[in-house]
Amino acid sequence: MNIGIDFDNTIVKYDNLFKEVAITEGFIKESWNGNGKTVLRNHLRRQPDGETTWMKLQGLVYGKHMLGAEIMPGVANFLLSCNMRKYRIFIVSHKTEYGHYDPEKFPLRKEALKWMEIRRFFDPEYFGLDRENVFFADTREEKVNKIAQLKCDWFIDDLPEVFDEKHFPNSTNKILFGSYTPEQFQNITVLNSWRKISEKILGQITNQDVVFWAKDIVDESMENVEKILGRGNSTVYKIDVPGEKSYVLKHYPDQLVDNRPRLETEFKALQMLYEHGIKNVPQPIEKNYDLNLGLYEWINGKKVDKPIVDDLDQAVQFAEKLYILSKQIDGNHIGIASEACLSAYELVSQIENRYSRLNAQSNEHMELAIFLEEVFDPLWKKVKNESTSLWPEESRMQNLPRNKQTLSSSDFGFHNCVKACDGSLIFLDFDYFGWDDPVKLTADFIWHPAMNLNIELKKKWNVAMLKLFSGDPYFEERLNAAMPLYGMRWALIVLNEFLPELAQKRRDADGSKEYDLEKRQRIQFKKATQYCERVKNTVFRFAFA
Repeated sequence: MNIGIDFDNTIVKYDNLFKEVAITEGFIKESWNGNGKTVLRNHLRRQPDGETTWMKLQGLVYGKHMLGAEIMPGVANFLLSCNMRKYRIFIVSHKTEYGHYDPEKFPLRKEALKWMEIRRFFDPEYFGLDRENVFFADTREEKVNKIAQLKCDWFIDDLPEVFDEKHFPNSTNKILFGSYTPEQFQNITVLNSWRKISEKILGQITNQDVVFWAKDIVDESMENVEKILGRGNSTVYKIDVPGEKSYVLKHYPDQLVDNRPRLETEFKALQMLYEHGIKNVPQPIEKNYDLNLGLYEWINGKKVDKPIVDDLDQAVQFAEKLYILSKQIDGNHIGIASEACLSAYELVSQIENRYSRLNAQSNEHMELAIFLEEVFDPLWKKVKNESTSLWPEESRMQNLPRNKQTLSSSDFGFHNCVKACDGSLIFLDFDYFGWDDPVKLTADFIWHPAMNLNIELKKKWNVAMLKLFSGDPYFEERLNAAMPLYGMRWALIVLNEFLPELAQKRRDADGSKEYDLEKRQRIQFKKATQYCERVKNTVFRFAFA
């Protein structure tokens, strides 16, 4: 198979680099908070001589600063899989010799080749491209003629204008890469991520693909690779190596769909915990950011389906370790946890944003529409008013001060741990790790649908958390105000299967051929209804008519 690929903004991701260079050159202020190349371009073009400024910036980024560019998420995995299959890859780019308005005359094509060389594009043991299969064209017409000459089975480009060229070969399948509306284009497949492109051209990821990817971070020969089903949003594999030794290989969600740096967050979090003597977590071994892969210690153990008092005690001890660590470190290099709720305002906003996204799908799902209108809405109005009125003033609208926050995995519970042979619990999944209100950690532990806690364990957990965070005079008051809100939040979270993108992520991570979306939706819909009933019956300081 012959596969042709454009270079700029298809293989190479410039978004962060454009912003960095624009700040360095004084085109924008450091405080500018826009995001993405397109947003920056539009911003500059609105300024006096904006078009000239933009062209100057392009010349600098594609030339002098080219080596600072990133590889597009998912490209590395795709190229490795193509190399394994012995498919021929051609890079065909419309790129002039020199940039516009570049007085230093950096050779753009040489810099592009240097970037590819550094990233092992021409290494037979890695991406395996032939240097002779990289072509630069002075014009778009020349580029299209080269695609025809190469007899590409597929061509991938981020610009629809390329496919509109009258001489574009009819025999070549067209993939338009980017956030375009598919209905706009005929005979063109529109895909917004390289993971989807890979699936379209190569099919589903195989164990052989995984082995080929992992060779760069697993020093030993791999005897067996097994996909672990039911591990949430990431795809997880058990890798066996000689000597009865095993690893976990974690392939994180596509960063073009979910831009949270999950690999970086989790790997650095586990490194920090290990460095500070917190060892009841998997040891981080190696990572590859380009491939979006993390390698970790494999823990032999079993799920905690029916937690006992000893399990609860270990969970409390781990929460305490995180809180003590929060007081010992500087922590400025650590971001806030994913979906942290540091104020009543933020918590309410998250709930209402989730509601809006689900409501947008209600035309397709009558049951969902009825639930939102007749069950959720009336209860939400009561909970929102009561909870926000009881929330302590200090963090009602403003973020909770750092000295009252705690480090949190943000998805803490028995659903994210295994029990080792000696009865000790090993806690997993730190890709949401960061600073958060301890109230969220406390409440989510109670409300999470997978927790299966009896009344005794719930009471024991609440008492332990009240003691642990007793240094905060408003902790209990905030917890009482927040508990019904978190119940309402979870009533919406369990309905993620009604959101197409999130449902697809679940399906991909699950990996089961028997994955039945409609069945999953029915189950989750029942859970959502039960959550609303639990909120009504929750006795804190609330009385519902």
